[in-house]
Amino acid sequence: MMPVMDGNEMCKRLKNDFTTSHIPIILLTAKDSMTAKEEGYLAGADSYITKPFVKSLLTSRVHNLLHQRMMLAQAYKTGNTEKGITEGQETRADLRKAMNATDRAFLDKVDTLIDAYLQSDSLDIDKMAEDMNMSNSTLYRKMTALTGLSPNEYIRKYRLGKAEKLLSEGNLTVAEVGYRIGISTTAYFRKLFKDEFGMTPSDYQKKKKQRL
Repeated sequence: MMPVMDGNEMCKRLKNDFTTSHIPIILLTAKDSMTAKEEGYLAGADSYITKPFVKSLLTSRVHNLLHQRMMLAQAYKTGNTEKGITEGQETRADLRKAMNATDRAFLDKVDTLIDAYLQSDSLDIDKMAEDMNMSNSTLYRKMTALTGLSPNEYIRKYRLGKAEKLLSEGNLTVAEVGYRIGISTTAYFRKLFKDEFGMTPSDYQKKKKQRL
């Protein structure tokens, strides 16, 4: 019932925009019919509170939504371990499915961009922001809100995920895998891989062969 556009239309626009789609929205309204609530949630609202309301209810909803987002981002960010490489990857895949369509499309676009620069070390937050048509600060806020990772951390984790898949296939040497993901220094690749997966690339290949 606002001028220019109503709350549902504003919600739709915010949820369909890459720069704002991750921000939780609470509709605070006098419309208390079931149809109005359905329309609000279909517009993308994360919560719907009707007037009159008590301040403690609104405060608790805000707290719960922010806490949920923080927990989701933390779960996405959690590094892989020697025992849970596959589990960690599956968790991130499941969390992405739970995101709204705009946020999934945003991360898919980021992944496509990283793939395009996979064998190059020239991709950083400046280049990513330029290609995503965002400012550096907006991109940083968006990435950390969704994944708990800065753009550069996300790029590194994505590259290492690709490295894990290449190593599991067993057709390339450690040096060749590092080159394929844009890390030409083998020693540095070994360090990054161990930090991420809890073992060196060579040890990971050996474990894979033992399981076959």
